[in-house]
Amino acid sequence: MPLNQDEKKEVLADTGFISEKIKQRPINRKKLLRRTAITFFLAIVFGIVACFTFLFLQPVFSDRLYPEPEPEPISFPEEDVQDELTPEEMFADEHAIAEIEAQYLEANQKDQIDEAIASYTFSASDYGKMMTSLKAVAQSVGSSIVTVTAVSNDTNWFSESFESSGSASGVIIANNGTNYYIVVPSSAISDAETIRVTFFDGAVANAEVKLADDVTGISVISVSRTNLSDSTRQKVTTAFLGSSNNGTMTGLPVIAVGSPIGVQGSISYGIITSEKTTLDLEDSYYKLLTTDIYGSTLGSGVLANLNGQIIGIIDMSFNTDDLQNHICAIGITELKSLFEDLSNGRNRAYLGVHGTTIPADIQDQQNIPAGAYITKTELGSPAMQAGIQSGDIITAIEGTEVASYEQFISKLAQCSPDDIITVAVKRQAPNDYIELEIEVTLTSATHN
Repeated sequence: MPLNQDEKKEVLADTGFISEKIKQRPINRKKLLRRTAITFFLAIVFGIVACFTFLFLQPVFSDRLYPEPEPEPISFPEEDVQDELTPEEMFADEHAIAEIEAQYLEANQKDQIDEAIASYTFSASDYGKMMTSLKAVAQSVGSSIVTVTAVSNDTNWFSESFESSGSASGVIIANNGTNYYIVVPSSAISDAETIRVTFFDGAVANAEVKLADDVTGISVISVSRTNLSDSTRQKVTTAFLGSSNNGTMTGLPVIAVGSPIGVQGSISYGIITSEKTTLDLEDSYYKLLTTDIYGSTLGSGVLANLNGQIIGIIDMSFNTDDLQNHICAIGITELKSLFEDLSNGRNRAYLGVHGTTIPADIQDQQNIPAGAYITKTELGSPAMQAGIQSGDIITAIEGTEVASYEQFISKLAQCSPDDIITVAVKRQAPNDYIELEIEVTLTSATHN
């Protein structure tokens, strides 16, 4: 007998079967949006972290996988010192024979040449040609001259920020394919927060200090070649460093290039009036070149000869009171080794002595030992702390004998800051000289 609807429900209930209808859970839109936002935020954070990680590690991996070649160290060729030939050597050389014949002919024709010169009248046109030629030399040197500007942020009385700047002329002394190395007075960049270099074609680039020398007040700064356009790199030249030590420069014409009158790009002409003065600076024997060129006490730049070779770095801080405005320069010959050290980031040792070489005839007459005669020790210097006194004669450094102050300075230049060296000293006693060995701990004469 068939069951009705109620009976069917009772049977299903008795057997434990329940009929249910499954409904879909409602969507929580706020929770979904929150989870989506969190996922999006985490994705952004992950991307930022990955980006910075890549930027940080990419140069490291790049340097390890593809290391850039080390730039060549900066060096300058040694100046050639030509010895005189003996008569035998001269006659053994065909070229020397030809030179002697030419000199003989020149001597026979000297009277004719003198007569020709005496009869020639120089015109304004000739003078103009000469000045044009000098200007061409100055312009060739000018392509290696830059303007170095020190920029710093200052605040005036009203708390308004502004930029202050000062400038000086520098000269490009070297180019190793990666950087340009520029010599500039340290005083021009001492308080700089940013150093800007303006090249002769108007291109501007930032520079960084390699090293500054506390003795001479000269710094070397560098500019990366990648910061300049191809056009500028093709136009910029490196200065040709000549010689200031040939002993025959007095009376020769020179050109002051840079800012000899305190104006960038100025040029002046004159002659060398003296080349024998030795600067009284510690641990050095730099020579001072004086000229008859009237300039500014704030002048800077270089002195060049008529071949366009740099023979001196203008420095007006050594002028005497009666010649304050006459252009003076430190001779380039003695500066070359300093330029090498500063360009290569090699700190120089500091002892702190002033000295000279006693002439041989005076040594013989007064029975003075050969060596570096110390005239003064700097207050608080390593030399003074070690007990070196004025009047001492240093005869050896680290076991190597020195017969002059110049030799001693050359040996000292081979030392490094923090080196502990031993110097042999002869000190005058009532009856004779006594020998001492003094140990000195050197410090640094340079800084970044």
